[in-house]
Amino acid sequence: MPQLDRIIIFSQIFWLFIIFSALYIILTHFFLPLFLKSIKLRKQIVEANGLEILHLNKKVNAKQILIKQKLLDNLLIIENFTVENYKFQKYFANKQQIILSNEKVSVATINYLLYCDSLILKNIFLYPKFLNSKI
Repeated sequence: MPQLDRIIIFSQIFWLFIIFSALYIILTHFFLPLFLKSIKLRKQIVEANGLEILHLNKKVNAKQILIKQKLLDNLLIIENFTVENYKFQKYFANKQQIILSNEKVSVATINYLLYCDSLILKNIFLYPKFLNSKI
């Protein structure tokens, strides 16, 4: 069998070892650092994006809390004004004509204050003026 001849097998093993060693050295010396650099850069980009997202989330949450606080403060002012206005209009109902929307809002606000029911306020439909105007 010529495949197992000692003269042929030693030369095949020699060239296999030389070619494998050369390819291994070329890959580890030239290509592996490029791959590692690419992987490190991608990891740094992902970490930087994650930190940026956390920073933006903190800013958005802080702004949302500030907006909620301002909204609650303004709603409290509106509730106080509406209750006072409703009491005033209730006592002088004969002299003034109450607009239907003001009456609905004031009744809903008083019911909200008395019963703390947010579903009542959700049932009021308010439309902007430009939708009511006829062109």
